[in-house]
Amino acid sequence: MTQLLLPLVTPPKFTFDNLVIHEGIGDALLTIRSVYKSGQSPRPSLFLYGPAGTGKTHIINALASHLREQFEPEQCPVILIHSAGDGASFADLEELVTAPDVDPEKTCAVLVDDVHLIDRDRRPHLWNLSNKLVRSGSPLIMTSRVPPDETFESDPHMTSRITAGLVLRLEPPEDSVRVLILDKMARDRNVRISPYVTHYLVTRKSRNVNDLATILDILDRSSLELQRRITLPLIKLLEKQGAL
Repeated sequence: MTQLLLPLVTPPKFTFDNLVIHEGIGDALLTIRSVYKSGQSPRPSLFLYGPAGTGKTHIINALASHLREQFEPEQCPVILIHSAGDGASFADLEELVTAPDVDPEKTCAVLVDDVHLIDRDRRPHLWNLSNKLVRSGSPLIMTSRVPPDETFESDPHMTSRITAGLVLRLEPPEDSVRVLILDKMARDRNVRISPYVTHYLVTRKSRNVNDLATILDILDRSSLELQRRITLPLIKLLEKQGAL
C-alpha cells in the first residue's frame, strides 16, 4: 500500500497580484479593477465570459477577496457561489433568496462562478436574487463560458438585465503565457518543475489551463508517491502507465 508523505495540494492563491496578465484579459482586468477599486456604491453588475482556462475563476475569486477587504462582513457580506467545492454552491441559491434570516438587500455583492452550469430549475432563483440586488444597489457578478444570450437563451429578461451592466469577454492566452501560468500554478502548490517540463506539458499534453492544473496535481501526487522529482522521464513513465 502506497503512503503519501505530505499533503497533496496546496490551495491556490487567487489574487490580482499573482494573476498572469496577458493580452486576452488585460483590458477586461483594467476595467474591473477601475470600477470596483473603491468602496463606493452603487456598482454595476458584471458578466465575465470566455472559454475554459481564460482565468474567470481566478478573477472572480480575486474580486471577491478585494470586495471583502472593503466591507465589514457582519454588516455587509460578500457572497461567492461556486458550482462545486467549498463554500456556497448553486444549491444555496434558493436559500439565499427565500431564507428568512438571509437578506440579499443587505448584501454588498453576490458573485456566481460558472453560471452556465446552473440547471433550469434553479435559474428563477437567480432572477429573484438579481431583483433584490438591483433594489439595494449591490452588484451581481457572474462568469460563464458563453455570452449572456447563450447562457440564458430562453430568458430574454435575464439577458436584458445582464447587458444593462458590464459585459466583458476574456480571450485564451498564447502558449508563452500558458507556460507562465503553469509555472505560477506550480509555485502556488510549492511544486518545483523545470522550464523543459512546463514547455512539454503545454505543447504536448494540453493547452487548456484547467487540464494543465489537473495534470500538475497528478504529477505532484506521483512525485510524492514515487519519491522522484518531476522530470520528463517521470512524465514518460506515467504516460506509459496510462496515468497521464
